[in-house]
Amino acid sequence: MELRRILPAWPFFAALLITLAALAAGRSRELPISGLLGASLGVFLLLWGYFALSDPRIQSVLAQWCQTSRARVLALACCLVLPYLAYSLPLHCFSLRGFLALLLYVNLPVLAIRAHSSVRDSPVADFAALLLIWLPLELGVLPALWLWPPGQPGHYLDGLLGVLLAVYCFQAVRALPGIGYHLVPRGRDWLLAGAGVLLFLPLALGFGALTGFLRFSPHAPDPPAFLARILGIFLVTAVPEELLFRGLLQNLLLRWTGRGTLSLGLAAVLFALAHLNVGAHPDWRLALLATLAGILYGWLFRATGGLMAPALAHTFVNSLWTLGFRS
Repeated sequence: MELRRILPAWPFFAALLITLAALAAGRSRELPISGLLGASLGVFLLLWGYFALSDPRIQSVLAQWCQTSRARVLALACCLVLPYLAYSLPLHCFSLRGFLALLLYVNLPVLAIRAHSSVRDSPVADFAALLLIWLPLELGVLPALWLWPPGQPGHYLDGLLGVLLAVYCFQAVRALPGIGYHLVPRGRDWLLAGAGVLLFLPLALGFGALTGFLRFSPHAPDPPAFLARILGIFLVTAVPEELLFRGLLQNLLLRWTGRGTLSLGLAAVLFALAHLNVGAHPDWRLALLATLAGILYGWLFRATGGLMAPALAHTFVNSLWTLGFRS
C-alpha cells in the first residue's frame, strides 16, 4: 500500500497550523524563540498523531497491523514516546526516569488488553486498560515531562498523549466498535450540540443561581486570545474527556450491560465524580451540574454515534463558563 494513501495530508497541515499558532502566541508572551523552536517538534508530533488517529484509513491500517504480530503491537506503542524525545532533547530537559515511566505507561494498557486477546469482550481487561490510561493522568502519577516553559507543572500535554494511547489501545489493538473518534464535525453535530446546550443552560443557570454556586461575572476578552482558548478547550479538554467518558466508558458499559439508559447514567455519574477534584475543595453543586452535563453529552453521543456533538457541546459550556461566570 502506498504511504501517501495511508497517511492523508490533512492531519499534517492541521498540526502544522496549530503549532505555528502556538509559536505566535508564545512570541506574543515574549517567550524566547529558542525554547519555542525546541518545543515545537514534540508539540507538532503530538498534534499530528492526535489528528491522524482520527482518520478512518489510518485506524483501519493500524488495526490490520496489530492483528498480525504481538511484537508489532508493542513496538507501535513504544512509538508514543517519540514526541517526548523530540520535545525534551532539544530543550535539554530529558529525564531517564520520565522516559522509563512513559514507556511503562504506554505499554501497560496494551499488555492488559493483549493478555485477554482470546476473549473478545473481557470486562476485566477493558476496565484495567481504561484505568491504566486514565488514573496516571487523573492522579498526576506521571513525572513532569513537559517542563518548558518554566513556571508550569509540566503536565499540560499529558491529555494529548492520553488520547493517542487510548485510541491506539481501543481502536487499533482492541478494535472496539462505536468509539466514534473523528475530528470533522458534520452539520448535524453542530445542530444537535447547539440545541442541547440551549436546553441545558436554563437548568444549569437556574440551579447555579439558586444554590449560589454561579456568580455572573462577564468580561470582554481579547478576541484572538479567546478564540485560541476555545480551540484549546476543544482539543485538550472536551475531546479527551468525551473520548474517555462517552467513546470508551459509556460504550463499554453498554456492551457489558446491554442497557443504554443505565450505561449513559453511570457514565454521567462517573464524569461528575471526576470533577470533585476541581477547585480547592470538593463541591456537590459542581458534581450535580457535571452530572446534568454528562447526561446531555451522553445523549448526544448516543444520538450521533460519534464524539463531535458531545465535544462541541462540552466546548460551548466550558467557553460560556470562562466568558461569563465564576463559582
